[in-house]
Order: sequence, then C-alpha cells, then structure tokens
Amino acid sequence: MKTYELQGAAYRQVTLLDSPFKKQRDETLELYLQHPSNDDILHRLRQQAGIPSTVNGMVGWGPSIGQYLGAYAKWYRNTGDQRVWDKCMDLFHGWCECAQKNEKTLDMGTYVWEKMLGGLMDMYEFMGVEEVRPWVRRITESAVARFVTGIPRDGTQDARMLGQIEWYTLPENLFRAYQLLGDEIYREYAMQWLYPYMWDKIAAGDAHSIGPRHAYSHVNCLSSAARAYIVTEDPYYLDVIRKGYEEIASNHTYATGGYGPAEMLFGEDPGYLGNALLSTWDSQLNHGESIVYRNFGGGKVARSDAWGSCEVSCCSWAVFKLCDYLLKLTGDARYGDWAERLLINGTLGQPPITEKGQVLYYASYFQDGALKSYEDRRLQHLGQNFVWQCCTGTFPQDVAEYCNMIAYFDGKGVLFSQLIPAQVDFTCEGKAVSVISQGDFPRKPQAVFRIHTAEPVRFDLRIRIPAWAVNGNQVTVNGEAVETALEPNTWMSLSRTWQEGDEVTLSLPYALRFVPVDPQHPNLVALCYGPLVLACDEMTVLVGDASKPEEWIKPVPGEENVFETLPGHSGIYTHICRRFRPYYTIGVMQWYYMYNRIYPDMETLDREHQGF
Repeated sequence: MKTYELQGAAYRQVTLLDSPFKKQRDETLELYLQHPSNDDILHRLRQQAGIPSTVNGMVGWGPSIGQYLGAYAKWYRNTGDQRVWDKCMDLFHGWCECAQKNEKTLDMGTYVWEKMLGGLMDMYEFMGVEEVRPWVRRITESAVARFVTGIPRDGTQDARMLGQIEWYTLPENLFRAYQLLGDEIYREYAMQWLYPYMWDKIAAGDAHSIGPRHAYSHVNCLSSAARAYIVTEDPYYLDVIRKGYEEIASNHTYATGGYGPAEMLFGEDPGYLGNALLSTWDSQLNHGESIVYRNFGGGKVARSDAWGSCEVSCCSWAVFKLCDYLLKLTGDARYGDWAERLLINGTLGQPPITEKGQVLYYASYFQDGALKSYEDRRLQHLGQNFVWQCCTGTFPQDVAEYCNMIAYFDGKGVLFSQLIPAQVDFTCEGKAVSVISQGDFPRKPQAVFRIHTAEPVRFDLRIRIPAWAVNGNQVTVNGEAVETALEPNTWMSLSRTWQEGDEVTLSLPYALRFVPVDPQHPNLVALCYGPLVLACDEMTVLVGDASKPEEWIKPVPGEENVFETLPGHSGIYTHICRRFRPYYTIGVMQWYYMYNRIYPDMETLDREHQGF
C-alpha cells in the first residue's frame, strides 16, 4: 500500500469555530437529525419487504441512504454528538431489517450501490461499527452476481450499460473496503471497474478527445484512480490524477471553481463554457456559436436554462475528495486551491436545504442573469419532482468536509490548507498541542494562529499561501515581522520552539481582478476579489481597462466587500454606476449577473456591435 506524504485530520482533530462555515454545518446537521425521518427514508424498502409502514414516505427521487449514513458518520466523528450516532444506527438497522426480510433490498443499480458501499465504509472507518462488515460483503456479492462487466465502456451515459450508470466511480470504495477489511474480493472486483478510456487519454495529454461526458462523475472517477494508486502503487494512477486536476481545474472551470454546464464536461466546442452562459439570442445573432450540441448521453440537444452551470453539491463533493487525495499523496500546496474556490463560492454560497428536501440543485452563472432557486424545471418520467435527490446526499457531506480539509500533518508539525476558523489538536514530541486559527475568513483576508501548549515544543507550522495572494503578503510572530517565503501555491513555513500563547498573524491582501470564462470568450468575464467571486446587481456592459479594475471600481463605504464602478463605465450611460457584491452572500430569488462583457473603450464596443 502507498503511504501518504501528509496525514489528514479524518474529521477528528479539528473543531470548527464561529464562522459562516460552522453556522452552515450546524444548521444542516440539525435539519438532518429531523428531516427526512428514518421512517420516511425506509418507507419504500419496508413496503417492498412487507414490513408495515404508516408514513407516506419521501417524495422526489427517494432515499439516498448510503449518502446519509456517510454524512452522519463524519458528523459523529467530528462532534461526538450522541444524537447523530443514534440517528445513523437506527437508519442502518432499519435498512438491515428490510434486507433480511427481502433480498431485493440488495438489488441496487451501480449508482445507488456505490453510495451505499461508501456509507457503510464511512460507518466502519469513522464510527468503528463492526456490524457493517457482513453487509459490505453481501452487497458486493450481490453486485458481482448482477452487474455486467467486461464489455467495451467509454463512459457515455446511455442505454448500453443497462442502467449501470456512473460505474467508473465504483473502484474508489471497493479499494477502500480492501484496505480496511482486507478481503481480496474487493480488490479483485475494483480492478474490473477501472476506466482506461478516460484515464489513458488524460495520461497522454489527450483530454480533448474524450468527448462530452457527465461532469460530476468524471471528476469523481479520479478518486477511483487515487485509490488505485494507493493500493497498487502504480505511478500511472498518480500521473492520471495530477494531470486530471490540472486539465479540468485550468481549462474546464468557471471562476467559482464550478464546472459542467448542463452537467457536461469536455464539451466538443472549445468555447463550450462561455457558449453555455450566453442567451440563445446572443448565441444565434451575435457570435455564431451553435445552440445545439452533443451532450454526455451522446445525443444532440439544445441549450436550455433549465440545466444550470454547475451541479453544485455533487460537483463540490467530487472536488473536495480529489483535492484531499492529492494533498495527502503529494504534499503539494497547490491542490488546496480548487477546493478553496468551491468551499467559498460553491458550498458556502448555497442556501439551506428546506424541510421538504428542496435544494439549490444548480448554481447558474448566465450572462443574462440568474437566481438561486429551489425550483427545478425538469420533471421525472413518473412525475417525481426534483426534491430529496442526489444533491441532498452530497450537500451534508460537503459541509462535513469543512472540518476535514483545514489541517494536515507530516510528523514534523501541522499544515493549514484552508483559513476556515478552527481549533486543531495534535501531539508533537509526546506533548499535546492546540493551534487555534481565528479570523473572519472569507470576509477578511487575515488570520491569527494562537499556540497552546503546556510546555515549550518544537514543530513546523505551515500555512498554504493561496493562488490569489499575489501581493503584499505579510506574516508576524508575536507582533514582529519574520522573513519567510510567502509565494502563491506554496506552504509558508515557520519552524521553531513554540511557547504557550505565541501568535502568528498572516495577512493576505485581497485585490480585484477580472477572470475570462475561457480563451474563446476573452471579454466575457467575472470580477473577483481575492477568493470571492463578485456578482453585479443589474445586467450591464462594462467599459474599462480589464487589467486595472481598481482604477475604476471602488469599495462602497460602509458595505463589506461591496464595490461600485465609477460613472462612465457602463456602456453609453455616463451617469450610471454598477454595484458588485460577493456571490456567496446572495440570497434565494435575488437576481445577479456574474459574467458580463467588458470592452476597453466605447469605440471598441461600437465597432463590435455595428448593425444591431
């Protein structure tokens, strides 16, 4: 087995402190202790098993039991809340009762099966529940007997796989089961589900030939490659996940870190990210891009706003896992960047799930405006609405990751990958140490790290310097400036003997910058302030020097992280100013405009739009 360069906190050594992140995690935990009820989750399975059920059950997609078990397991590991333990065990035992009375309970498709396996393994790893062992074996034997392997597979999500969708995510938890339980059946079965079609192209630098594929699951499948590397130690798999990260994070993401317009990755048109943001009028009349494209199912479809820009809960979950693997396997600070973008502009930017199971399924970044809405305008073929669906299983796991992605350990000390306020506990030289990271991140770009130790202890304190922190970075120890490297995408390192009450203050000034959506649409841009993606409150055209936004976009006095253009920078209207605020703070059903066209001057704007 491959050993990690860094050890993760594994949900145990980190305590979240007051912040928007903790508030969101706590609210989600409290909701999921009550809704959905275990009786509602188990209703359909009980009916199938002939067990009396007096409730109506869940509406929408129905239960995602494995995902809920996984979230409960991680929450319990982090908080020790007995209520979470009880909720998790009651749901697990209810599922076991159904399976004991009716073997059809085990007849899950690949999609649901993989999530159930992951949830059971989370219970084993993070709660120590030995009862799951025989059930992991039973659901695996059921899968071996039912699932079709050994046929050509290219990842196109269509009828050829007979309902076995997203099969390329299966190896991750099968390899994990082999690691933790030791039974060869899991390793052998994982090897049958490897994904050479995509991975070989990634390794060869040939990602453009992959073709349109389902976005979330194709990022998620890189976690299968990560586990394959851990188990086999074949460097091919590490090469795949490193190149996969660079390819997708650099070429297929929006400024938020989100990806997958209409749930599609690797679109055939190299400008598909930008095309997906344009209105159909704009696409047809102004730029000549096609509004018809081949999607991840292999069919031709028309662009539709009913499909958003990022399946935000699931897409964030896939990125958090991939970044965690890469940080632990390589120790390279750069792999905290994509996670940070989605921690803030993805998960933190989501409104709370409602008691009815409504969730922000899609985050949308359309040029002609978008809303954070619980309404999903697609209807399932049997009339099911989009509530209690897959995103209600990944969202609670997303907020569980807050406490998992903050700190890592290398035997010499502690490494902070994220600036989320937290207390991190560890042992060094046999001495108990706590480092408390406090600040108002992401509202403000400063953090104070306070050391608590009963006696002096030597260790390394390392903090990731984010990609956006390009100028004016400063660090002090007990108020005195220190000389150390503060370069973006590296670890700032302080190695010394620490005393009780020592303080390290890190300042990473935010700066305004425009980020083009892709090279094919260089003047379709999002305005960012450090890690914060900003959105305009009205539809607009911007006129100004894109390389120097600070010269014509100024802070609004008395409003935190809110900016306004000076007069004369909104098209022909010399008197109008446009206001921008952090996307993550925008509430439900409030219009916002994240991506806007920008021109260096009115002459250029006029020239490009003559005749309209």
